[in-house]
Amino acid sequence: MDTASPIPLELLVFLATAVLVSVVSCRHFISSVFGYLCAGILLGPFAFNLLKEGPMTHAAAEFGVIFLLFTVGLHLPFSNLRALKKYIFGLGFLQVFLTTILYGPFAPIFGFRTSEAFIIGFIIALSSTAISFQILEDKGDLGTRHGRASFAILIFQDLAAVAALAVVPFLDPDTSGSWWDLGATFLKIISILGAIFAFARSGVKRVFHWAALGGAELFMAVTLLTIFGIAALTHFAGLSVELGAFLAGIMLANSEYQHQMMADIRPTKDILVGLYFLTVGASVDLSVFRAETLSILQLLGSILLVKSAVLAMICRIFGFRWSSSIQVAGLLATGGEFAFVLFVPVVAHGFVDVTFQQKLFLAIALSMAVTPILSAVAKYLSERFERPKLMRALKDKKAALEEENETANHVIIVGFGRSGRVIGTLLADNLVPYVAIDRKMNRVAEARAKGLPAFYGDARSKEIYRDLGVEDARLVVVTLGSETNATRVTSMIRRNFPQTPVFLQSYMPETIELLRSVGAQVVVPETLEPGLQLASVVLANANVAQNAIDQSLARHRKKKKS
Repeated sequence: MDTASPIPLELLVFLATAVLVSVVSCRHFISSVFGYLCAGILLGPFAFNLLKEGPMTHAAAEFGVIFLLFTVGLHLPFSNLRALKKYIFGLGFLQVFLTTILYGPFAPIFGFRTSEAFIIGFIIALSSTAISFQILEDKGDLGTRHGRASFAILIFQDLAAVAALAVVPFLDPDTSGSWWDLGATFLKIISILGAIFAFARSGVKRVFHWAALGGAELFMAVTLLTIFGIAALTHFAGLSVELGAFLAGIMLANSEYQHQMMADIRPTKDILVGLYFLTVGASVDLSVFRAETLSILQLLGSILLVKSAVLAMICRIFGFRWSSSIQVAGLLATGGEFAFVLFVPVVAHGFVDVTFQQKLFLAIALSMAVTPILSAVAKYLSERFERPKLMRALKDKKAALEEENETANHVIIVGFGRSGRVIGTLLADNLVPYVAIDRKMNRVAEARAKGLPAFYGDARSKEIYRDLGVEDARLVVVTLGSETNATRVTSMIRRNFPQTPVFLQSYMPETIELLRSVGAQVVVPETLEPGLQLASVVLANANVAQNAIDQSLARHRKKKKS
């Protein structure tokens, strides 16, 4: 009689680890990503040997990354990608290019050729989309300036990694391929991507409308078929399945089905992404680390030093404050999962020695493990570094406002009290850029210390609105506590900038009629909580889908209760 359990031991170990890590991270002791990485090191084959990576574990971890990148894509409609193009092709390109070429001088130190250094530099230039996005999402930093910049850099890195996977085989002089084959590969890629986006423009909404009418089970099945079908198409084109999942997310972003998909997939995604980080931790060979401790730590140090210096420098070139530059550097200075994907063709074609590859593998895995710690330290340092300069900068309103000169099609919030912060939070959750002004220094200093785009300014001065780019703004929302002040400010804005919509709340019937007569959009509070009703109107006029607004309001209420 076969007494073997049908439940694999690895599954029980993983689920027990997931429960433990979730409990600890919920109490804010550690990041869940860091918890899974540390648990993987301890439970892996090089420590207690309780977790062995088999085909099932590998496939489940791969599904986790696919789901993660699909949800990343769901946050990025094309309108937001266009808004980030300066960061994607500016910051992203400079970071990858400079990190790649700066590894040439390090070649003799680590015992490899200069020609190899550029390939190694490119691998090191790639950061972890999975870890970094999870950290940004957990901290609610996606809508901040450093969050948008970090995400744009990650997008360029992923696109560069995909291109490298296609090009590496053609760099080998012994390869049987030719540049004609490379051209044919790229033609196939372009054709398949064109077919995906043609489907996105024409048929996808009809398909999901039909699926939604068929119930939750059919809707979930069509969602999974879309994710894995597009991933399979991109794999056939010679691209990664992760990129296919990312494109599927972009294709469905800002649709009326976006948040239902997110709700359906999130629990499974979180568990499977945890398994991915667990397997990354389990791949750390402690025996190799003990034998090559010094050289691995040298590699780790060079990764953190070179990447953080490059990131901080290019952020400063693009006009970022030191606080934002430090946070971008702390989040992206480590290695990423695409490095492990690139190791396979790079080693197979003899560009990197197998022994050195093992050391580099360990250095990158360790760097990924410390990403949450570096991000937290960078946030702490940025706040300490920026506070003295902030108080001086706030005296020069125009200079401070010029720091946000990349904003366009944004929302201007007048008054950053409780209602203003609620609106700012909900705009940031939906990746709608905004700037806020307030006359109370303590509010502004507190917001700026958190990386929020708040500035000291007198709402009655029309010059302030010009500095804030009111001509390019989507709308202005007035959240001043005094109805008299709100009325005066609104009337002034409408007189001087008649093309810009103005929104505010009012309880007074006589004030409502006056403001509406000058063209302001007045929200009369009804049953919805104060601030949230105005926020929902602002989001709707910022072209955020209604179901996305409902989900954002629900998340805000849930956070408020917890």
